[in-house]
Amino acid sequence: MEACEVVRLFINKAIVPAEPKRRGNPGYGRVKALRVLVYARLKGLENDTRVVEHLKKHPWIAKTLSLAAVPDRTTVGRWWRRYLSLLEETFVKIADILQLAVPTKIAVVDSTPLVDLYDMEAEWGYTSRGKFRGFKLHAAVNQLGLPLRALVTPGNRYDGPFLPKLIEDLEADYVLADAAYCSKINFRAVTAINAKPVIADNPRKKGKSRKAESHVLLKTKRYVVEQFNGLIKDNVLDECWLWPRGLVKKASMVMAGLISLDANAVNALVEGEESLRTVSKYWD
Repeated sequence: MEACEVVRLFINKAIVPAEPKRRGNPGYGRVKALRVLVYARLKGLENDTRVVEHLKKHPWIAKTLSLAAVPDRTTVGRWWRRYLSLLEETFVKIADILQLAVPTKIAVVDSTPLVDLYDMEAEWGYTSRGKFRGFKLHAAVNQLGLPLRALVTPGNRYDGPFLPKLIEDLEADYVLADAAYCSKINFRAVTAINAKPVIADNPRKKGKSRKAESHVLLKTKRYVVEQFNGLIKDNVLDECWLWPRGLVKKASMVMAGLISLDANAVNALVEGEESLRTVSKYWD
């Protein structure tokens, strides 16, 4: 299935909330706008100019996306800022479709840096590899390494407090996380969804150690979130967050990338694929 066909299949009126009626020119509409944004990430088109040029060069693709005319560059730029909440909502709905196809046995929570030295809204933060300036992608992925929930923050935000938000409406047998998420609040958040917490001990915190079996599961299954971090940043986003400015537009690009990844994954799963590695070969 072509990339534009995958986008048209998943970005539809049943997924995207209807827009309130208004007077005057209706414009392109939410569904068409989101299709363009998700298609841009699925095809790895680095910026708005490339998106417009690509659609003009391939009019059949524009037609498949239901575009009567190709939008100009400034229009596409406005869509990134205007439709963040819709992209977030669409991502959650498609991730829920993914969970119907593949029930979540293990949810793994982690963050990864989106390094940007020049954005005025970027902040200095820390990872296991040291200090960086930019933003963070926080995500919960399933046992295949496919994203179920995510959010983007400035780089100086601590990972731990975001775990409850990332898992609050998930169903899973286990929730895995590293020592940055070791807190009573996070253990309670995991048990609240009837899952077993498998969170690494934080040596800086006093108290009894967790069971050794938790660490065995972390060692054998946590790699899926690291695999996801590499795929989403290198194959899907490909540093696209560097050219726009501001958290909102960057977050929109990330959400469009997550949508495209899950949509492609569902398509791959229908074809009988069962791992993130084989899903990634479908990437255009």
